[in-house]
Amino acid sequence: MLKTLAVLATIPAVAVPALADAPETILVSARVPVTAAELGGSVTVLTKADLDRLQVPLLIDVLKLQPGVTFSRNGGPGGFTAVRLRGAEGEQTTLVIDGVKVADTASPGGGADFANISTANVGRVEILRGPQSLAWGSQAIGGVIAVETAAPGEELAADARLEAGSRNSWLARADASGKLGPAAISVGGNWQKTDGISAASEARGATERDDFESYGANARADVEIVPGLIADLRGRFQHSDVGLDGFPPPTYALADTDDRQRTRELSGVAGLGYRGESFFVRAGWQISDVDRRSTTPGATPETTFTSDGRLERLDLRGDWRTTGWLTLAGGAEREISRIRTEDQWSVEPFRARSRLQGVWGQALLAPIEGLNLQAGVRHDDHSRFGGATTFAASGSYQLIEPLRLKASWGEGFKAPTLYQLFSDYGNETLQPERAKGWDAGAELNLLHGALTASVTLFQRVTRNQIDFVSCWGVTDPICTNRPWGTYDNVARTRAKGVELGLGLKPVEGFTLGVQSSWINARNRTEGAANEGKRLARRPGQTLSLVGDYQAPAGWAFGATLSQVSSSFDDAANMRRIPGYLTADIRASIAFAERFELYGRITNLFDERYETASFYGAPGRQAFVGIRAKL
Repeated sequence: MLKTLAVLATIPAVAVPALADAPETILVSARVPVTAAELGGSVTVLTKADLDRLQVPLLIDVLKLQPGVTFSRNGGPGGFTAVRLRGAEGEQTTLVIDGVKVADTASPGGGADFANISTANVGRVEILRGPQSLAWGSQAIGGVIAVETAAPGEELAADARLEAGSRNSWLARADASGKLGPAAISVGGNWQKTDGISAASEARGATERDDFESYGANARADVEIVPGLIADLRGRFQHSDVGLDGFPPPTYALADTDDRQRTRELSGVAGLGYRGESFFVRAGWQISDVDRRSTTPGATPETTFTSDGRLERLDLRGDWRTTGWLTLAGGAEREISRIRTEDQWSVEPFRARSRLQGVWGQALLAPIEGLNLQAGVRHDDHSRFGGATTFAASGSYQLIEPLRLKASWGEGFKAPTLYQLFSDYGNETLQPERAKGWDAGAELNLLHGALTASVTLFQRVTRNQIDFVSCWGVTDPICTNRPWGTYDNVARTRAKGVELGLGLKPVEGFTLGVQSSWINARNRTEGAANEGKRLARRPGQTLSLVGDYQAPAGWAFGATLSQVSSSFDDAANMRRIPGYLTADIRASIAFAERFELYGRITNLFDERYETASFYGAPGRQAFVGIRAKL
C-alpha cells in the first residue's frame, strides 16, 4: 500500500491553500494588511467549517495533514507534541493564539507544546511557512501557526456537543457569541478525558495505560468605545493532567511508570486600536504563562520537578495607506522571558530572565494590477547577545486569470533559551541560531474553483542550530561537568523540498484535497561526524488525501488517508523510525433543524506506528457524538 501511495504522490499537484474556500480576509499571521492571495509567502488557511467537518478534537489532528507539516508525540493524547514546519526544529515554530505568542519559556527549546491545543471555539487557523522573524521576531525560523477564536456575529449564537468513544473517552464543549451593545463577545468551554494508551509502546511490551484529562475556557471581546476606537480583550486557560512513562533503573530505558504531569496554560492580551480612513494604530500588552508539575505518586518526595515559564510582551504597531498602491507598516516590541525550575534535588529554585526588544518596518506595494510586493527589515536587541538585523521580501503576481506566481525570501533569528544556557544541561557559550530561506511557486484555479493546483519549491539554511548532545560515556570536552548531556551549536543545516497540492470539486457537495511534501533536512556541517545525516524526526515525504461529500438531505460522509515516510530518531541516523499509513472515516446526519449526530473511526486499519522511538501511538478507535446549534 505504501508503494502505491508513493506512486500517487508523483502526480504534479498537492498543497491546497485550504481544505475549503479561504475567505479573502486579512491574514493575522502576516501582521500587515494583506490577504492570502496578495502575500508572496506560502500560507494555508483553515476555517471553522474545515475543523467541524473533520471532527478533530485537537489541533494537531488537522495540522498533520497540511503541506510542510510533520510532528512527533511522546505517546498518546497529552504527550509532548512538537510541530515542525519544512524540516525546522519544533521550537522554531511560533504558535500565536488570538494574537498572543504562546510558548513555554521554561522548556528546553522555549517553544510551544501542541499537546493541549484544542479546536474548541476556533474559527480560523493560518499556517505561514518559512522564516518569519520580520513580523514575529525570535523563534519564527520554521514559520508561524496562528489560531483565532471564532468571531461573534450580529445575532446571538450557541453551539454545544457531547461525545463518547473508545478507551472510555469523553468530550464536552459549549460556546456562545453575539453582540451586546458596543461589545462583540465570544466565550467557550471544553473538557475531554480518555483512559488512553501506554506512552511507552504497547508493541514493545508496555501494558499500563496512561490516561489524559483536559479542561479549559476561552473568551474574546471587542468593544467599540467611539467610532474607530476599539478595545480588544482575549483570554485562554487550559489545564491538563496526563500519565507518563519514565526511564527507571537499572536499565534507564523507557518503561511503564506511575509518573504524571499536570500543566496549566494561561494566555491573554489587552489592546487598544484606532482605525482611521487610511491608517490603523494599536498598542497592546500580552502574557503567556505555562506552569508544569511532574509527580510520582507514592514516591518520596512525590513532586519530582516543577517549572514556570512566562513571556510578557508590549507592542505598538500600525499601518498607513499613503496612496492607492503603497502602504507602510511597522512596529516596536519589548519581550521579557522568565523561567523558574526546581527538581527534587534542588537546594533552591533556579531563576533566570532575558529581554528582547525589536523594531520593524515594511512596505506593501501594488504598482500595477495583479502585482503585490512586500519588503521589510527588522532589528532586535537581546539582553545577552546584542543586535540582530533580519530582512524579508515577497511578491505575488496574477500572470493570467487562473494562474498566480508567488515567491518570498526571509531571514530568521533565535537566541538560545534560558534553559539551554543556564540549566544543569546548559552551555553558556551557545550562539544564536540564524536562518535564511526562500520559496517560489505557482497556484492554478480553474473552472471557478472546481479544480485548484499548486506547487512550491523551498530551501532554508540555518547556522548555529542548537541541538542536544548526549554525554553518556562521552569524553568530549563539551561534556565536562555535564555527565547527562548538554547543548551545542550545529554549524550548518539545510532543508529543501517541494510542496504539491490538488483540490477537486467535481460535483456539488463533493470535495477532494490531495497534499504532499518532500523534505530533505540534513546536517551540512563540513567535517562533522554527522555531516550529510538527516536531521532527527524529519520524515522525507508525507501525503494526505481528504475527501468529503455533503448530501442535500443533510447527511455527510468523509475519509482521510495519511502516509508518512520513515525518519531517524537520532542525529547519527542509527535508530530508524519506520513509515506508516493511517486511515480515518467519518459521517454525520442533521435532524430536527438544529441537531447533528456524528461519528468517526480513527486509524481504521489499526496501524501500529511511532513518531518518536519507543513511544506508542493510538490504535483503532471509534467515537460518536451529538451536536446542537442555537
